[in-house]
Amino acid sequence: MSEAEANVRRAVERALSHGLTSVHRQLTQVQNAYEAVSRTLEPGVGDRLDTLLPALLELQMAVAALAATIEAVLRFAGNSMQWTSGVVVSAPGVAPAVMAPPSPAVEEVPAPAEGVVAEVPVEQVEEIVAEVPIEEAAPAEPPVSVEVEAAAPVEEAVPPALRPLSEKEIANLPAELKDLHRKAKRFAKVTVQELMLYKRDEVEKGRASKDLYERLRDEIDKSKALYDKRFAKIAEHNIDYLYEELVQVLGESDPSALANYPYPVPPRG
Repeated sequence: MSEAEANVRRAVERALSHGLTSVHRQLTQVQNAYEAVSRTLEPGVGDRLDTLLPALLELQMAVAALAATIEAVLRFAGNSMQWTSGVVVSAPGVAPAVMAPPSPAVEEVPAPAEGVVAEVPVEQVEEIVAEVPIEEAAPAEPPVSVEVEAAAPVEEAVPPALRPLSEKEIANLPAELKDLHRKAKRFAKVTVQELMLYKRDEVEKGRASKDLYERLRDEIDKSKALYDKRFAKIAEHNIDYLYEELVQVLGESDPSALANYPYPVPPRG
């Protein structure tokens, strides 16, 4: 194994271990929320509805955050198989499990399914290349010196399918989708205002040390899970109002202040 492959494997191991640690932590939060709901149903509790509804909301948010984290870890694990032939995963209290690389002894290569890249052993590729005749190259002509003016740098444009919708395009959407955009923007503003109100000290420290996500991980994870669930219908519009509000208000327009923000960030138009 080359040094580059070893570095990739170690990076994948660390990322998966971090993800599984987050899953373990959120499982504990789900268990605690479930026990809180159970306590409200015990005999002798006063106004059960007044205590039950907040407990149920906390349980729902904890479950949603856990589901989002598990989905992200599984997606990353699937992608990591394209970077390395075998991944070693170690979780707290669990023995490492090694996924063996595919056997190089392949005589027939079946046609890959649509959207799947077939893997061909290196030995077989070398044999095919060795059988290809090499035509004798024509004599090389003397090089000609040509002065070429340096082209002006061109900014890479965001493909139309990936860029966020403009205000004009949102205004032309059906009424239901326009209303979802309005509600999503309102949800983001209220969520971030609450963080500023109740976690001001942590926000100020996070701005200074550029680790806002690490300091507000639980609150951001819960809010992100709820945002994705409520506004899934406009996800394809590539606008994440919650992320924009976190950057503009908490990070004072500095994306790097969120540090290790784990969720996909929409491209800027």
